[in-house]
Amino acid sequence: MNQVILDAKDIMGNVGSEERRSFEHEFAPIETETGKIEFVEPVKFDIRIENTGSGVRVTGHIKSALKLICSRCLTEFSYPVDWKIDEIFYSDEAPEEEAYAMKETKFDLGPPTEEAFVLDIPMKPLCTESCRGICPTCGQQITEEHKPHEEQAIDARLEILKKLLEEEKQDS
Repeated sequence: MNQVILDAKDIMGNVGSEERRSFEHEFAPIETETGKIEFVEPVKFDIRIENTGSGVRVTGHIKSALKLICSRCLTEFSYPVDWKIDEIFYSDEAPEEEAYAMKETKFDLGPPTEEAFVLDIPMKPLCTESCRGICPTCGQQITEEHKPHEEQAIDARLEILKKLLEEEKQDS
C-alpha cells in the first residue's frame, strides 16, 4: 500500500488554522483482486489542511492517470482520475469505523487516495466512447480502415443447414 505521510504540527496548536500544500508523489502499482493498477504519471496533490480541534480536515484535488485496458478492443489507454478530497483525520479515537486516524500530528493520505482511485475505475473501461472493439472474424481492432470480410464465420452447429440449402439449390 502506498504511503503519503504528512505532518500537521505547524497548525495543530490553533483550531481553525490551515495551510496549503501542492506536491507530486510517485505511487507503486495498486494490487487488487483483479490484478495490478499502474500509474501513468505521478499523483498530484493540491490540498488544504485545516485544524478542526479533533484532528485535521483535508480538502482539495488529487489527480493522476491510470493505465487501464479497454473492455472492447483490449488496448491499453491512459484513464485520468481526479478526486475531490474532503476527509477528516481524527487525532483522538475515530468516531466511525471507516474514519481515518492520525498518529500524533501525522496522517497518511495514501490509503484513501488508493481507495478513491480504484472506486473511480468504471466497470467496463473504454479507451473512447466510440470504440468499436475487435473484429470477430480476423481479431483486428475495428477502425475506419478496417474492411468488411467477404467470408463470414459460420457457427459450426449451423454448418449442416448450410449444406442442406446448397444441396437443395443444386437439385432445383
